[in-house]
Amino acid sequence: MPTTCVFQLDRLNPVYNSGEYISGRILLRTDKVKRVNAVYVTLEGEAKVQWSMSGKSETSNYSGHQQYLHSRTNVFDNSLFRAGVHVYVLTLRIPPDCPSTCKGPYGYIAYNISLTIDKPWGFDEIFRKPINVVQTLDLNYNPEFALPVKDENIKYLCHWPCISGPISSSLALPASGFTPLQDVPFCVEIDNQSPHYDIIGLEVSIKQHFVFLSRKPVKRNFYTKTLCKELITDRTLRLSKRVYESSICVPMDTPRSTLNPNYIVFLHYTLQVKLKTGCFHYDTDLSAPIVIGTTPLQHLRAAILSQQPVRRTPTPERQRLIERVQPRPATVTEEPTQETETAVDEMHQVLEDDEPPSYDSCLPPSFSFATLGGSQQTLESQPSGHQRIHLPKFPGFSTFIGTAPAHGLGLEDSGLDMRQYRSYGSLDTDHTGRSLDTFGSLCGPLSEQGEAEEEPEDGEQLRVLDVAAQVHDVAPLQPQDEHQF
Repeated sequence: MPTTCVFQLDRLNPVYNSGEYISGRILLRTDKVKRVNAVYVTLEGEAKVQWSMSGKSETSNYSGHQQYLHSRTNVFDNSLFRAGVHVYVLTLRIPPDCPSTCKGPYGYIAYNISLTIDKPWGFDEIFRKPINVVQTLDLNYNPEFALPVKDENIKYLCHWPCISGPISSSLALPASGFTPLQDVPFCVEIDNQSPHYDIIGLEVSIKQHFVFLSRKPVKRNFYTKTLCKELITDRTLRLSKRVYESSICVPMDTPRSTLNPNYIVFLHYTLQVKLKTGCFHYDTDLSAPIVIGTTPLQHLRAAILSQQPVRRTPTPERQRLIERVQPRPATVTEEPTQETETAVDEMHQVLEDDEPPSYDSCLPPSFSFATLGGSQQTLESQPSGHQRIHLPKFPGFSTFIGTAPAHGLGLEDSGLDMRQYRSYGSLDTDHTGRSLDTFGSLCGPLSEQGEAEEEPEDGEQLRVLDVAAQVHDVAPLQPQDEHQF
């Protein structure tokens, strides 16, 4: 049975930030006794670059190596290594200045934990466990990352003698520092003064740029990769202007930017906007540098939180208001109409979102509804006895008169029906729609009746005056006739 080694780390996904500790254990199983010089555990981090370029007569090779981390810990020092299962508990620290793990076509930055059995004769037995390291980068420590960036360009599609107007474009970002899974907002302004060509759309992408530096001989090599891309199909017509405002999200597994230019594997990012001119013209490119970190900027994080709706816990008063608005179960089982369900849903949505009421819901009723239909239907629909009167939601009179006991002559003899008194301060209207708000109009039928008959005597005239006095001086309401508000 061959020798086996199992690494059991504290994380299933071995991703660590620079400056953190790696803890876990190593299980080494051997089937026979071995003679060794030592058994040790190492934590290594290095960068390697290598590529070749072919010329007409010869091929040039370029390579480079850079060590970021190397720590060794001996776990066995004797010469006789017995058979069985050996368990080694480890705690290793990653330095805070280690760059992030990345891989390109001409080089890479990699970290691994290895256990080595150093033999006096023959090849050593090496067991490796790769890990990913993310360099911590707080964007708030450098104020330059919070400054806005801008790029401008002017392009002429044709030259003399068929010269056309210029196409001026600009790209603006609110800041240059962002983190993975964060939206990068951008604004593109286009002034198309060309009389013949339109801008058919925009292509927005986040570019990842590698810079590889070889030591033997010294030479640089470059590689660009597109991480994500979005298309905007809105056109900018000729002799017109347009402003594009949108955002693009940074992918989750994006390595952090490299800030040290002395590393042989250097990594940086740009936001690129390409103006699609179509036909046989070259597209116009706008690019702005961005920095990918681990901790987002404070002002951008506050803007993101302010855009999200905040769910508030309802207070007791608010909860009572919600319960009051909720419809009561109907006594007669009937299928609710679609309009009623829509109105109830809108009311609940307004209460849950805590928005101000709409203007239409605050408008007072029309004059015809207040004087003719609305008040009469309300009074007729209410049952006799104790009634619950709902006040209107707009300013108005709140005069409610109950049935008063008559003194002398009853009110039914006076020609004035108190049941037709309006809650909005008007008495009633006749069949022609004329208002009867004044007492003179109410006394009109009484005066006509007096003219048709013979002139009354003194006693009768005093009786008519008593009726008018009873109309003006209404008796106070009895306790059992009071309305409940």
